[in-house]
Amino acid sequence: MAVPTYEDMMRPVPELLAANGETQFRTMPDQIADAMSISEADRAQKIGSGQLVVTNRVGWAITYLVQAGVVSRPRRGYSEITPRGRQLLSETTGPISNANLSQFAEFREFRLRSRKTNPSKEETDPGTNTQPVPADAETPKEIIDATVATVHSALVAEILDRVMQLTPKDFESLVLKVLGAMQYGTAGHIESTGDSADAGIDGVISRDPLGLDRIYVQAKRYARDRTVGRPAMQAFVGALQGQQADRGVFIATCTFTREALDYADRVGVRIIPINGIELAELMLKHRVGVQTDYVATLLRLDEDFYDSL
Repeated sequence: MAVPTYEDMMRPVPELLAANGETQFRTMPDQIADAMSISEADRAQKIGSGQLVVTNRVGWAITYLVQAGVVSRPRRGYSEITPRGRQLLSETTGPISNANLSQFAEFREFRLRSRKTNPSKEETDPGTNTQPVPADAETPKEIIDATVATVHSALVAEILDRVMQLTPKDFESLVLKVLGAMQYGTAGHIESTGDSADAGIDGVISRDPLGLDRIYVQAKRYARDRTVGRPAMQAFVGALQGQQADRGVFIATCTFTREALDYADRVGVRIIPINGIELAELMLKHRVGVQTDYVATLLRLDEDFYDSL
């Protein structure tokens, strides 16, 4: 038989984790291949990068299952089934597909982020069917763009999960590194004020060598299900006014309430609120805390070369 698709593996993966508990990823491709009776010849197939097709597709299956909250990554290189995953196995007969995962809000948000990153890719309503349009309706470059968008959408969620493991102090350092990667403080400097008496201010960006143009930063590593409300925004404004400042950046790992955002828009100082997803997207865009995984080079005919002969 040919190597099954990653979607075909969406049931065997949680079944394996349900039976074995927390499992190291490097052992899973062989175990899934055994469970699905994949032949030795098919197991030996590789993609262009040299990775085994089976390993690649098990990895994709896990990525999608993690986005749906069916599987988790408790530590580096390991996966385990979640209570939601056990419930999905018990309530679903037959294969598990993207359509099954679309019942979960986290998975729908993941697919929406993919489409936001790659708006040219048309998909049907994720609430009914998350399958993309047929591959033969897209050009090869569109398929590549869609794949990159999907990988990066999943990576945004992984980044935020990893950020939540940082200490509050390390989170403040991360925020300042991200702002530095965005070229703030290039002509001046960025400094942490977390240990100083500047209540409510975690960092200061001096945009010129003399420090005449300053942006004040507050960084809050709150639980993902928490929200930043108007009182917290008002407290930040008070801290800015105490510094006689007219601009600030409020970065939090959670979301801001509508009241907080409306207040930030109306207040007499300029405040930019950045929520957790936006922070992770900035880290991805500016290559903070991520590294290159796979590079593909597309070649085309060089007409100039032939014209010069």
